[in-house]
Amino acid sequence: MNKKILSMIDHLSMYGVAIAAFALVLMLIVEFLNVLGRELYVPLPCALEASESLLVVSIYLGVAYVNLHWQHTNVTILTMHFSNRAQRYLDSLAYIFGIVIYSILAAGAWKIAIVQTGQLEMRIGVFRFPIWPFRILFAIGLTLLVLQSLSNAMKCLSQAQESKGVANLREGDMYYG
Repeated sequence: MNKKILSMIDHLSMYGVAIAAFALVLMLIVEFLNVLGRELYVPLPCALEASESLLVVSIYLGVAYVNLHWQHTNVTILTMHFSNRAQRYLDSLAYIFGIVIYSILAAGAWKIAIVQTGQLEMRIGVFRFPIWPFRILFAIGLTLLVLQSLSNAMKCLSQAQESKGVANLREGDMYYG
């Protein structure tokens, strides 16, 4: 993959985290209004459903950003003794395994999202609350995670081949080969 495509994938992850942050702000507002409404004996209808759905958006659209900045959990007790090149190859192998798993999850999420969108899935409470848009956002989040993992795998392979890989990338470190 060329640098432009890798950069575009990274930007998609940044847009995803911006949407996730917006979802968190919306969740904060919904819960604030609900608490205020409860004190006045007029709770906000669908507050629980909205918070649950926005939580899914905030998690799954933000996870690709975490992957972009290499902030995932990485135990290096054994691998820290390997050469930088070997570490990058192992990292790329881990990303490839992740791509397979995330792709299976994303395919299942898209399948369910398409079916539920066709049925206009709703959660029934005091009012009908649409669930189907959040299923689509969940599938988009998993797809972003697949793309970001692919981007990171390519970066690790590039680093390994050039033997320029930094042993342990830290927050904010990105390498475009």
